[in-house]
Amino acid sequence: MSKSKDVFGQFDAVEIVRSRNAMANAVVTELTKQLTGEGFIVESVQIESIDFSKDYEASVEARMAAQVEVEKVKQNFERKKIEADMVRAGAQGEADAKVMAAKAEAAAIEMRGKAEASAIKAKADALAQNPTLVHLIQAERWDGKLPATMIPNQSVPIIGAEKQ
Repeated sequence: MSKSKDVFGQFDAVEIVRSRNAMANAVVTELTKQLTGEGFIVESVQIESIDFSKDYEASVEARMAAQVEVEKVKQNFERKKIEADMVRAGAQGEADAKVMAAKAEAAAIEMRGKAEASAIKAKADALAQNPTLVHLIQAERWDGKLPATMIPNQSVPIIGAEKQ
């Protein structure tokens, strides 16, 4: 028959510190086996104090502190990774916005060029169909004053002398 002290031997010190309830449950199970038929009912066991040597306790504490430090470093690494991803996403967003703005500007320039070419073609077609349109425009824009200086033996500007 196994003794309840043997239950303690199944756990190392770190496990005892971490999972005191699991060890207490194992002790309850073992005591219940031992006391069956003796008139005892074991409902619970409370482990109040487990003493280890000072050196062992210090080494366990150092190990736990090292694990805490490792977790802290991991968390910092993950935080920095997330921050870097955020910066990268922001930069990509800015780059995408600049590309879209450049494409929009290029499309606007192309549209203005096509509109200007269409206007020039329309004017050329209008002039081709009505050659006297130039004289009409000159007459409409003339302020009624003749030039102050004129080249000898030349026709008067703006006023056409040829017959139509």
